[in-house]
Amino acid sequence: MPARARTNPSPVRLLAAGALGAASWTGTEYLLHRFAMHEMRGKGLASREHLQHHADVTYFSPTWKKLLSAAATSTVVFPAAWALTGRRTASTYTGGMIAMYGVYEVAHRRTHTHPPKNGFGRWMRRSHLYHHFGKPMRNFGVTTPLWDKAFGTYDEPGVVTVPRRMAPVWMIDGNGEVRPEYAADYAVRGGARSTEGQRKRDHDDAFANEAPVLEPA
Repeated sequence: MPARARTNPSPVRLLAAGALGAASWTGTEYLLHRFAMHEMRGKGLASREHLQHHADVTYFSPTWKKLLSAAATSTVVFPAAWALTGRRTASTYTGGMIAMYGVYEVAHRRTHTHPPKNGFGRWMRRSHLYHHFGKPMRNFGVTTPLWDKAFGTYDEPGVVTVPRRMAPVWMIDGNGEVRPEYAADYAVRGGARSTEGQRKRDHDDAFANEAPVLEPA
């Protein structure tokens, strides 16, 4: 690459680098979710935090841990990109990637806390809740099914059966039943409250990459 292009990239080049960084996050999302979080089965901070979220879907890693994750990613990505493209392009590429990581964090949290607003939101929630309550070793992509389909880890969610004790608040009504507008996508089973024994079992199942037990209807 000419030295001038490396040191003085054009605005178009910088825009493309930022867009590529954002797009490349989706592959990183898949790899981290599958290998660093699930395959590690609780070994390492990322895996412990993520599987604790599976055990208790109301638990989300605190902000400082997310910032630590973003910093760790940047220390790997930025030097490699700098060596290949130059400092300014590398900065834009890394910035796009980390910005998309922030979008992912917000989108992931909202799958648990807010109802869908459109077709994409509906898909994202069904796919991700299937990952939680159906098969934790499938559907690793939260923002896109692209990499799951490429690597053969995608299942069509169908109707997702959710333990009532873990059902998102947006999904159920005051009687603990699925709201009519979501009845085509979800069913709930079991009691609304977890016992101490259930909480321990949910923890053990999560760290074994098993779905939580569905009690009889």
